[in-house]
Amino acid sequence: MSNLSLSATELDDQLAAMLKQEESRYKCQNYLSPEYEIRQTSRSTFTSKAFYPPICSDLSSSCSSASGGLNEIWREKICEWTYQVVDHFDFNREIVAISLSYLDRFLATRQVNKKIFQLAAMTTLYLSVKLFEPQHLRMSSLIELSRGYFTVEHIAVMEATILRSLSWHVHPPTTLAFTRLIMQLLPIECGRSLRHDVMELSRFLSELSVCDYFFVTRKSSSVAVASLLNAMDGMDHFRLSTKQIQEFVNNICLAAGIDCYSDEVVECRARLRDMYQQGGYSNLDRMDNSVERMPSPSEVKNFPSGGKLK
Repeated sequence: MSNLSLSATELDDQLAAMLKQEESRYKCQNYLSPEYEIRQTSRSTFTSKAFYPPICSDLSSSCSSASGGLNEIWREKICEWTYQVVDHFDFNREIVAISLSYLDRFLATRQVNKKIFQLAAMTTLYLSVKLFEPQHLRMSSLIELSRGYFTVEHIAVMEATILRSLSWHVHPPTTLAFTRLIMQLLPIECGRSLRHDVMELSRFLSELSVCDYFFVTRKSSSVAVASLLNAMDGMDHFRLSTKQIQEFVNNICLAAGIDCYSDEVVECRARLRDMYQQGGYSNLDRMDNSVERMPSPSEVKNFPSGGKLK
């Protein structure tokens, strides 16, 4: 989560490494597509005993290996809850993107019922905090937040299961990580105030994207570029000219080989713009000159219970 300035060579190398990662070990399948679910159901016929840790058998016994209705709403609710927990403990909000990366890639390896889904979400949050936060999140705190649904043993065993499923690939190149690097490609004449405002709005857009399943199969680099370009659309022209934006686009192409006009980037920009406007946050075409820290993209009152995940 570092935000240090890099030399041109270091920046190019780091971008290249992250681009390679997102295309390989950190790429996530569309696990909610009907075709993927059919393949997973067929697979589960032969591997159902390996799907759940023995200590979690009590949680999976009420439902077979079938997903039992896993959908985008489940994921959205658990993402909102994760943001609330992270804010409550004053953790870095990028923890949510890391936790959801773990969760999405884990869910792509098997089908789950509601209980296992909730346990996996709690465990990926615990794991991401443990790896990326200097502060600790005690298991007992998670148990309290879950209102006693799970035990320490459940979380400990699920943690080992998730790590094996992810092959210990626990350093995902997040949208915000790409954003911080790509921001360094802004023209040198762009001042500190402008950089701050573009970064803060881009950060908020990236946090919105974490909650939306649409972005699970999109590359983090594409979402980062979309967030930055949308944020720039919100800057007054006297602060950021069309010429400077075009120079920035050219720099991205040269340094990272990312096409800012690709279909995926265009789709991400449209989706983020719709989410931003429909959320009632502001008019994306006219942002205030001083973009301060924005509120959480969503709020949730309690840990999502089985009865609320519909």
